[in-house]
Amino acid sequence: MRIAPLLLFCIPMSLAACGDNDDVAPTCTGIGCTCTDSACACAAGSDCKTECGADACSLACTMSAKCNGNSTDELTVVCNDSSECKGAGGDGSQVTCNASSSCDFKLGAAATANCNTSATCKLQVGAASTITCADSSSCTIKCDGDCRATCTGSSECAVTCGVAASPATMCSPDVFACGPC
Repeated sequence: MRIAPLLLFCIPMSLAACGDNDDVAPTCTGIGCTCTDSACACAAGSDCKTECGADACSLACTMSAKCNGNSTDELTVVCNDSSECKGAGGDGSQVTCNASSSCDFKLGAAATANCNTSATCKLQVGAASTITCADSSSCTIKCDGDCRATCTGSSECAVTCGVAASPATMCSPDVFACGPC
């Protein structure tokens, strides 16, 4: 009879000692979609969907891939060539849209996005986010809080702030801000 109370004490204590490492590998569906640990890749022409749940993960899309990545934690995406990339990421997410790719993302606070060459980017970002639109890329940016967008070269930028979609402040010829400059 003394064993039962001892088991009632020891089993929960041993489970608590295991920690809360609930990291689960992301799921990736679609032909050409592969994941190793938390890094996923979508090969040319594939229709890939990567779901990371509450864990941070990365996704690389190449050569006309069609990619969708989602995480409530940090999502890191590199969209190359003429790929189409979309999805949602949590705080600290990073998106890079290169060449003639197309990106459509909703990102949390402190996100970073870079649109280069002739990429087309549609971004909704949280507070303290930074966006760079360079070369001849086209960027449509909605900031849910204070953010900063730098538009260089012959890029085209439309930056709006908050729920009311108020126009951003032009801090200098290439820099737009929602909140203080």
